[in-house]
Amino acid sequence: MLHRFSEFSLEKLFESLILESKLEFSDKFKRVLSFIPNDNEIKNYLLGMKVADLTLNQNYIDVSDNKEEVTFIQDRRAQQLLRDNPPVWRTNSSLPNSKFLTFNKNDEGEYKNKKIFDALGFEPQEPISENHPVPGPNVVGKILSEYISTLSGKTYVLFAWNDSGTDKFICLNKDGVDQYSDTEKKLYTTNRNPIRIGRLVNSIMTAAKQPITPRQVEDFTNAYKSAWDMMNDAFSKFDVVSGYAVARWYDESSYESDDSTLGSSCMRYDTCSEYFGIYADNSDVCKLVILYSDKGSSIINGKFTSNYIKGRALLWKTNQGDMFMDRIYTNYDSDVELFKQFAEKNGWWCKKTQNSSNNFTAQKGSSFKNPTYSVDLKWAEHESYPYVDTLYFLSMNELDSKDQSGILSNGSDLISAQYELRDTEGDRDSY
Repeated sequence: MLHRFSEFSLEKLFESLILESKLEFSDKFKRVLSFIPNDNEIKNYLLGMKVADLTLNQNYIDVSDNKEEVTFIQDRRAQQLLRDNPPVWRTNSSLPNSKFLTFNKNDEGEYKNKKIFDALGFEPQEPISENHPVPGPNVVGKILSEYISTLSGKTYVLFAWNDSGTDKFICLNKDGVDQYSDTEKKLYTTNRNPIRIGRLVNSIMTAAKQPITPRQVEDFTNAYKSAWDMMNDAFSKFDVVSGYAVARWYDESSYESDDSTLGSSCMRYDTCSEYFGIYADNSDVCKLVILYSDKGSSIINGKFTSNYIKGRALLWKTNQGDMFMDRIYTNYDSDVELFKQFAEKNGWWCKKTQNSSNNFTAQKGSSFKNPTYSVDLKWAEHESYPYVDTLYFLSMNELDSKDQSGILSNGSDLISAQYELRDTEGDRDSY
């Protein structure tokens, strides 16, 4: 199914999409599959079949608390829910131009992103204008198709919106959009039924007319249950620390490696150890979530521990009643999703996109919002301060000379901000 900019109206495109049986997996289910070895044929087939003309009884597959089973919604119910509640998306404030796929060509004259365009069912109409329309923040539209890159693991979408009566289309990174309706949440929370994993595989493969042997199904089922155990065991490698343990785990000597965002953090140096008093002295509202590394690991009193970590994120108790997990730093990009799932398991909100912006989208499972948080500090007065990613506005309470309390927020107006904590040398800057 190819889409040209003016070939169909947006409504016809969407209607044609929902009338297809589109096999969908939850992020948690795909996470379990990621633990299965890459030479497993059924795993590779499932991850590769994004859109197919299938006659499905089960769809929108999700994990279960029982590793023998998964859950699903009957496809006819899912299709009816989609008709009654068309899923709508909105571009978010973290949508830079880099989120849009370019129309650059290689030396042979082919689009460099042709593989993704083809997978999304998108065919650019020549000639491509230098002023090709792109949506700004807070533009409401629809996702017509999705594709997961086998190289980067990123999800790309064909996004459609209407501008002054004209339907427009663009391919972009899915991180650039948020759910504007709760349709997807309903798909994964209402009318759910359990099914044994082996029976589901047989059902899908039969619908896809893909021959498999009982031995292949048995091997996949065993691999899935092992992967389910591994993923749940991965949660055992998380810990939540507070006080002056925060400084220890910020120090780069405790990192598994110097790779990725954790290895390049501006607060990783030993000279920064004196900056973290604002975290350590307010342990009732500020803690640090850490993911232990397998390097130097051991089990002490039944609890996993290590001398090294491969990820960390601050955890705030906000005045708005939410527990908020701040920007996630990891040695491996794939562990960001694991942090998000750990947050969801604990009922915490987290950052959807890992950056240092104070205007951000918060995520808890399939729920999203754009919050303004504040956090009360009993001890806000310190000689030096860390670089703070999100809640970096600070106001001091000046009831009397002995009061050292204050408040942090990602909204300067909410607290009448006096300072910004965005200096990498330990200073606080007047706001």
